Amino acid sequence: METRSALPEKLVTDQEEITRVLDACTTVFLSFRDDPAPYVVPLFFGHEPGRLYMHCSIRGTKLALMSAHAQVGFSAATPARIVEGKDACAFTAIANSVAGTGVARLVEEEEERRHALDLIMSHYAPGRAKGGFSYREEALSRTSVIAVDVVRATAKRIGPAAG
Repeated sequence: METRSALPEKLVTDQEEITRVLDACTTVFLSFRDDPAPYVVPLFFGHEPGRLYMHCSIRGTKLALMSAHAQVGFSAATPARIVEGKDACAFTAIANSVAGTGVARLVEEEEERRHALDLIMSHYAPGRAKGGFSYREEALSRTSVIAVDVVRATAKRIGPAAG
């Protein structure tokens, strides 16, 4: 996974730290190529090194745009803690973020689909992951899974002591 440069004191290059940032995020924003402007949508997600997974309906704008252009952008940020300053220009926030690009594809193989859905569920219900998850067949029949194979990712610390 390639990284881009940021201010050295804010740059996160360690994959384990990038994973921890993603673990703390609740939403990923996925950006698709569209005309006249990008189409950006917030999604629930799961992840593993080098890959993000999201679920969506079996038809719609995301899938149509993805089939036309597989290259996507993504970003996620931890909730920001506002730090008040003496005046307006001295306010700041403490948070972490990840942004990058990747190649999106529809997950069609059933084993990978279940793996992806388990990763998504584990992201939001980690305590239930040990027992596994069950899925209603009628719900699965209405669900698509998107995989984003990460090409480039940059993580950043926001604020004086982002945690």
